[in-house]
Amino acid sequence: MVIAEIIAVNILIAHYGAATNPFAIILLVPLVVGLVLLPLPSATFTLIVSTLAQLFQLSTDSQITQHGMAQHAANMVWGFILTSFLLAAVIGYFRWQLNQQNSAIRQLREQQLRNEQLLAIGTAAAQLTHDAATPIQTISLLLEEFEETQDPTYIKETQDQVDRLTQLLSAWREVADDVRESRITHYHSHELLDALRYSLALARPEAEIDWLIQDENKTLVADRTLLPALTNIVINACENAYSEGHGAVQAATASTAHHWILVLKNPVQNLNQTALNMLGTQLVESDKGAGMGAVLSNATIEKFKGSVTWRIAEGPASPLLETTVTLPVNT
Repeated sequence: MVIAEIIAVNILIAHYGAATNPFAIILLVPLVVGLVLLPLPSATFTLIVSTLAQLFQLSTDSQITQHGMAQHAANMVWGFILTSFLLAAVIGYFRWQLNQQNSAIRQLREQQLRNEQLLAIGTAAAQLTHDAATPIQTISLLLEEFEETQDPTYIKETQDQVDRLTQLLSAWREVADDVRESRITHYHSHELLDALRYSLALARPEAEIDWLIQDENKTLVADRTLLPALTNIVINACENAYSEGHGAVQAATASTAHHWILVLKNPVQNLNQTALNMLGTQLVESDKGAGMGAVLSNATIEKFKGSVTWRIAEGPASPLLETTVTLPVNT
């Protein structure tokens, strides 16, 4: 297309004065377009065609010779050719610079992807360490009880905790595989809630959670780190409520056209506004309910373009810590 345009415009200019036509400069427009947009071989061929068309135009114009303007026309043509080659050199240099920058950007994106993968695996590993701490501590206590009483029921309870650790390790391998291969899972909100309640039943069978489910069945897009993050948020609420002497946690779900929302409420006493503002972004000094797990879970939720917010709400008997998890849905 560019070659055809160059030839057509050269023929038109040649018919109306050739190199002496003041509008001959318009021939540079298709040439610049070709030099900018076409691949290097095609751009080089375009430059050659444009140069040959100018030389051919000069050699075939009889009007120039008749009026004694041959030298002027030759100077115009050679000036046009020199300008064309200068433009080609400048555009070629800028294209080389642009290719260098694009290559650097691609390398930066690959580096960013590797960093995100390492961050996701590191977060999952930290989550595993956090989740595995309770079964390991429980196993230690059960072994001490067994040494004192020789009661075989402690062996069965120990085996249950070992099974829990095995499940955690298996889930972590699946998470690592998903991160490494950039696999994304489509979760239906009802299935996610069922998996969340099952995970909580294994991790905290003694926890009292009052569920109020009112959302429609929505689809969420995330990887396998989502379920451990949500589980950890609910466990934090349960541990915080238990430490305050109130075991029940209120859990409610809702949905909008673009978001799925999980709201948790648990009694709280010893959480000031400064610690509340740090929750989820920095490590808060706390034995239960507001430590490393909140930071890990918050980072995971943010990875899926969601958010976790905390605020103090008024309760019937004592203040409540209200945790709101908001995740985008696949519309």
